[in-house]
Amino acid sequence: MSFFKKMMASVGIGGVKVNAVLDNADGVRVGDELHGTVYVTGGKLAQEITRIHFCLYSNYFREKEGQIVEESGIIARFHLDEHFTIEPGEERQFGFSFPIPLSTPITIGTSKIWVVTELDVEKAIDQRDKDFIHIQPHPIVGAVFESLSRLGLRATEVSLMHVPRLGLEFPFVQEFEMKPQYRSNLEELELFYVVHEDEVEFYMEIDRRARGLLGLLEEQFDLDERYARFTLTYEDIEDMDHLTDFLRETIEDNL
Repeated sequence: MSFFKKMMASVGIGGVKVNAVLDNADGVRVGDELHGTVYVTGGKLAQEITRIHFCLYSNYFREKEGQIVEESGIIARFHLDEHFTIEPGEERQFGFSFPIPLSTPITIGTSKIWVVTELDVEKAIDQRDKDFIHIQPHPIVGAVFESLSRLGLRATEVSLMHVPRLGLEFPFVQEFEMKPQYRSNLEELELFYVVHEDEVEFYMEIDRRARGLLGLLEEQFDLDERYARFTLTYEDIEDMDHLTDFLRETIEDNL
C-alpha cells in the first residue's frame, strides 16, 4: 500500500495541494505590491517541498506563420526559499508579497493577468494554483486616459502584442484603439506607452477622417496617419485641465 501511495502521489494523485489566497487581487496598481498567503496541505503521505514559486502571466497576441495567435507569457518570476516536509493531512501557511512590475499590462478588454503559484515537490509532479488579478494603471497613464475621456475618446479595442524589436524587458506592448464619441476630423487614435520609474513615454498614431478626393487618396495610401511621441512626469498630471489641453493640441496639430 505504501508503494502504491508513493506512486500515486508521484503523479499528483493524493499528494500535496497548494492554494494561494490573494489579499488585493481585485485591484493592485503597477509598481505596488501584491500580498497574500499560500496554504500547503499534505496528502496521503509525507512529501518534501523544496521551493514555492510565483509567476505573473498575461495573455497576448503574436504573428505566427502568417496568422495572429493568442498565447500566454511570463511577465515576472518570484519565489520563497521554503524547504520543508509536509506530513499527511498537515496544513502550513506562508505569507508573501512581491512587486507588480511597471511593464505589467492593465486589466482591460481581453487582457487578462494571473498568478500561478507552484510547489517544487521532490520526486513528484509539481503542484500549482492559478489566480486572476486586476491590474490598475500607473497614475500618469490613468491621468492620460481620464483626459482623453474628457476629449470624448473611448477605447474600442485593447490588445497586447508581442513586439520584441523594441528591446523592452517585457517584449509586449498593450495597444489601445480609441475613437471619438462624436463626429470630428479624427477617425481613430492608437496609443501605447512605456512606463519608467518617474515618467511614461507615450506613442500615438493619429488617423484623420478622409475629406474629399484628396482625403480618400491619402486614406488609400495610408498618408492620413500622423504620429506623436511625448513623455510625461508626475508634475505634468498635477493640473488635469492643462494636461487635457496638451493632449487636445497634440491631436489637433497632427490632423
